[in-house]
Amino acid sequence: MKKIFILITIQLCASLCTMAQHERWKFNPEEFRAKLEEFITKKAEFTSTEAQSFFPIFHQMKEEQRKLQKEIFTLKRIPKDVSPTEKEYSNKIQQICELNTKMAQVQENYYKKLSKAVPAQKVYKAMLAEDIYHRMMLRQFDQRRRNDNHHKK
Repeated sequence: MKKIFILITIQLCASLCTMAQHERWKFNPEEFRAKLEEFITKKAEFTSTEAQSFFPIFHQMKEEQRKLQKEIFTLKRIPKDVSPTEKEYSNKIQQICELNTKMAQVQENYYKKLSKAVPAQKVYKAMLAEDIYHRMMLRQFDQRRRNDNHHKK
C-alpha cells in the first residue's frame, strides 16, 4: 500500500511539473504582439504619434495575410483517406497561386498606406525589424524546445 501511494505521488508530481512547463511556454498572442510593437517601434525609431498611425494599419494587413495563409494551408491539407485526381491537384495549385498573388497585392497596398502614415524609410526599417523579431522568436522557441528535450533525457 505504501509503495502504491509513493508511486502515485511521484506520478502526480511528474505530471504537475510537465504541465507547468507546458504552461510556461504557452504562446500568448497579446504578449507577442506587444513585444513585436515595442521592438519595431525601437528599431524603426517611431515617435509615439508615428507608432499610433503605423500599427493599426500594420495589424490590419497582418490579419488579411493570416486569412489568406489559412486558406492556402487548407488547400494544402489532403485527408489521408482521399485520393484527389490530377485535375483536382491542378485546381489546388491554381488556387494557391491565386492566393499568393492576392497576398502580394494586399502587402503592396498596405505598404503604400503605411508609407503615407509614416516616412517610407521608417516603413522599411519596420519591415526589417519584423523579420529580425520573428527570427529571434524562432531561435528562442528552438532553444526552449532543445532545453526541454535535454531535461527530459
